[in-house]
Amino acid sequence: MKELKVVNKRNSMFIGNVRIANKFTTRLKGLLGSSPLSSFQGLLIKPCKQVHTIGMRYSISIWYVDQKLRIVRIIDDLEPFKISPYVGDSHLIIEFPSKWAEITGSQEGDLLDVYI
Repeated sequence: MKELKVVNKRNSMFIGNVRIANKFTTRLKGLLGSSPLSSFQGLLIKPCKQVHTIGMRYSISIWYVDQKLRIVRIIDDLEPFKISPYVGDSHLIIEFPSKWAEITGSQEGDLLDVYI
């Protein structure tokens, strides 16, 4: 799976490397059956407006991102066996380790830079 780098433009902080899930099969599988994410690792699901952690054994941080790469909503600790809210403005979702927004100082409204 292809990987991209994510940087928060507001504070110029490197957020992490993300794998891309943009095909039916990779979007369907997501993080199911995987080990907990390591620091600076994530999964970018595109297109995406809602996710779930049904069948997962660990919590994750969910970042809803619009087409301009602005964070429109963050759920920093989505526990296992939960369904996230549906966010209509979301174009993609990035999943990071739990509490990753708190750890990186990222917040709703921040612009991201995503590149190879």
